[in-house]
This record gives sequence, C-alpha cells and structure tokens, in this order.
Amino acid sequence: MFNPAILLSYFGGIGRALSTRNYRVYWTGQVVMVQGFWIYKIASGWLMFELTHSPAWLGALGSAYMLPILFLGPFGGAVADRFGYRRCALVMVGSGAIMALITATLVGQGLITPLLLVFLTLVQGVLFAFEFPARQALFPNLVARKDMPAAVALNSTTFHSSAFVGPLIGGVLLAVSGAGAAFAANAFCLLWMMGAIYLIPSPPNLSDRLAAKKASGIVNDLKAGLRYTKDHIDIRLLILLSLTAALLIRHYLDFLPGFAGEIFDRDEEGLAAMTSAAGIGAMIFASIIAFRGRTKGLTTFLVIGQTGAALSLIAFTLTDNFYLGLFALVLVGGFLVSAATSAQSLIQHSVDDNYRARVISINVSLAVGAPAFSALIIGGLAEIYGLQLAVAGPAVLSIAIFLPVGLLLRKRRHEIEAEKV
Repeated sequence: MFNPAILLSYFGGIGRALSTRNYRVYWTGQVVMVQGFWIYKIASGWLMFELTHSPAWLGALGSAYMLPILFLGPFGGAVADRFGYRRCALVMVGSGAIMALITATLVGQGLITPLLLVFLTLVQGVLFAFEFPARQALFPNLVARKDMPAAVALNSTTFHSSAFVGPLIGGVLLAVSGAGAAFAANAFCLLWMMGAIYLIPSPPNLSDRLAAKKASGIVNDLKAGLRYTKDHIDIRLLILLSLTAALLIRHYLDFLPGFAGEIFDRDEEGLAAMTSAAGIGAMIFASIIAFRGRTKGLTTFLVIGQTGAALSLIAFTLTDNFYLGLFALVLVGGFLVSAATSAQSLIQHSVDDNYRARVISINVSLAVGAPAFSALIIGGLAEIYGLQLAVAGPAVLSIAIFLPVGLLLRKRRHEIEAEKV
C-alpha cells in the first residue's frame, strides 16, 4: 500500500512535518484561508481607492485592520492560553466568515461607503487579534520541535505564495464580478479553514493546563507573558527587530493601490501584478528557509533580510517604470519574508510551551499592529509630499536601527540557535 509518509520523508523537515496527519490538515486549511486574506486585501484596497482616490483613506483602511491587533493581540494570546487554542480559533474564524458575508452583501446592494468599509475592516481586525495567536500557538503542537523551523517556514511560504495567487484571483473577481464577489470568496476561504480546525483534536494535556489557569485571571496571564518576554533578552531583541520592520517597512502594502493608480497609471490588474510580484519573492525566499529545515543560521537570515528589504523598498520608490517596480517588489517581498520567517522561527524555538501563545501574541501585536500608526502618518505625509517620498523616508530610517541591533543579535546567535531540550 502507498504510504505518503515515505514519499514526504525525501523533503527533509517539510516532509516530516507534512507526514503528520494533524499538521497536514491544518496546512491544507491554511492554504485556502490565506488566499482569502489576499483577496480581501486587494478588494478592500482597490474599492477604497475607487471611492476616494486618497492615500490618507488607504492609510486609514490599513490602520483599521491593524490597530485592534496592536491593542488586543496580547489579550488574544492570554485568552487562547486560558480557554484553548482550538476553541478560540474556531469561534474567531467563523465570526470572520460572517463579517465577510455581511461586507459582500453591503457592496452588492451599493450601500458601502469609505467610513463603513473602515468600520467593517476594524471588526475583522478585532477578530484577527484573537484568532491569529490561537492558530499560531495551535500548530506547534502538531509537529515535533526539531521540525518546527521547517513548519514555520512552510506556513510562511504558504502565506506569501498566496500573495502571488490570491491577488490574481482577487484581480479577476474585481474585473469580472466586482468587489462583492471577492468578499464572498473570502468568506468561503474562512469557512474552509474553520472546517480544517474542527478536524484537528485539542492539544494534549489541554485540560490540565486550563485547570491550572483557573486560579489566575486573563490580566495576570498577560502580565506573566510580559514578564517572561522582559526576562529573556534574546526574545526582546527579536521582537524589537520585528517591530522596527513593522513600523518602517511593512506598511508599503497598504499604499500599493496608490502606487498602481497614481505613479504607474495602472488599473486593478496592475495592482494585482504588483502584489503578486512581492508574493513571488516571498515564496522563493521562504521556500529556501523551509527546505533548510533547521534553526542554525536563521539569525543571519534575519539581519540580511531586514536590511535588504529596506534597500529594495527605497529602490521601488525611486522608479516610475512599472516593470522595474515589479522587480523591486520581488526583492522587498523576498527579503521581508526571510526576516519575518527567521524571527518567528527563532521565537517559536526559544519560548517555553506554557508561554507560547502569549509571547506570540505580543510579537504579532507589535509586528502586525504597529503599522497602524505608520500607515496613518505616512498616509497624511503622502497627501503633502507624495507617496514616493513618504514611503522611502521610513525605510532609510530603518537601516539605522537594523544594523546595530542586528549586529548585537548576531553576537548572541549561538545562544539563540542552540537546541532546546
């Protein structure tokens, strides 16, 4: 009888992770779900640009999704640690599907406005703030610790590969059927992920962990996670680099509709090509890390990736040639995912199981939520100085932070990358 585990064993850490049934179910669900994320991002961004033609509104839309993650993400991790990763993920993913259907209905009825679109995106951000830490803390229970770097890299490869496929699907849906169909497709993708999570059993020893938490409240759980982070310098440095990239580089995606329409004079298909270009680079770089399947060397990938992402983004803002811009975006996406995947893998590798969801939620809250502020600020600056200068300036500043912190991190790479028992 054919045994897929034998075939998968030839693919190193990725193969070992996928040979585990529960992780394989989780991963197939994520493959579909992340397509929906990019479809939503393309549809909401282009819809906002069509409604307003304003970089400030684009910044407000990006902030609406990310602000809840910044303020609620740490509580999301504490809630997941307290009530169970699987249960929280199921509830939040299902609620996100309902919100996507509501958005699709409003768009289809012609009732959508810029302010209403911002509000609906804000609600999705609140749900994501509780869903993402739970889902991220769930999957390490599905693979062996030695395969975790490969699993994290495969998750990242899946997400960023979808940045190639998802925008293309979103662009076709926008051109053929409109934004309402794109939001409905996002709802379907979320329901698919909900089904995958349902098929995964609860993590082992869950009842014992939850019983141990009954004596403490969620706020105390959160404080314990913050203390744990504060007491571990390596985790602090990793989170600091993630925060810097989030504040000064990662916001570029929110302004691609403006670059497509104003700088390159392209339509929604041009926007889809630009987002897909970043996805291609991300897919290639994340695949390299995934196939390596080991922790050693990830600190170097992190430092080079963040510096390379900043330089590539500066190059992107300096050209008005569409095809040169696409090439620069390939590099931005590749270097940025190399850094993000390395940082996430190192954090997953370093954190004790009992604190994983809380530490992940702190990192996610800062790395994903911090661009909410920079998107608002950069959107306002773009109205005055133009998109190119407003996006390039923070990227220049980021290099001044990456280099000294990165060098300090490299000096500690042996402690950070050491095998945990």
